[in-house]
Amino acid sequence: MSRRPPSSAYDVGQKETLAPVRITRMMPEDLAEIVRIERSCFPKPWSQSVFAQELNNPVSRIWVARSGGKRVLGYICRWLVGAEVHILNLAVDPQVRRQGIGWKLLSRVMREARLRGASMVWLEVRRGNSAAYWLYRRAGFVEAGERRNYYGRGEDAVVMRLDL
Repeated sequence: MSRRPPSSAYDVGQKETLAPVRITRMMPEDLAEIVRIERSCFPKPWSQSVFAQELNNPVSRIWVARSGGKRVLGYICRWLVGAEVHILNLAVDPQVRRQGIGWKLLSRVMREARLRGASMVWLEVRRGNSAAYWLYRRAGFVEAGERRNYYGRGEDAVVMRLDL
């Protein structure tokens, strides 16, 4: 019997139907949309300057989910260092959640990791973010530890690992 992940605290509002979703690299002109999504998803969002720095970081890549034309639906930021990938950030616009966009972004990073010879993928997820936690579990991630107060006082992170 499969267990459906509980809905996220951010999973509210009216949903919209999407055109086919494409995954592409982030471009500088995507910055405003990414920051808008980031602010709608996280209580302590990354700033525009952090995303701009990631665009220039040689170990970083940000993949963007797009619908139809250029509209940004979500994104995932990862670092590839040696044989390891670290997922730093994954977010989907609250208006289009639960349509497989997070799964497509995560799958793109895992596929890229395998192609580049990585042996492991790491991430942290907020302990209370059950929707994200179950997305990662579905992808094969296992708990590898915790980071106390990682997201602020009283907000722990679960460290998760995927062996490729």
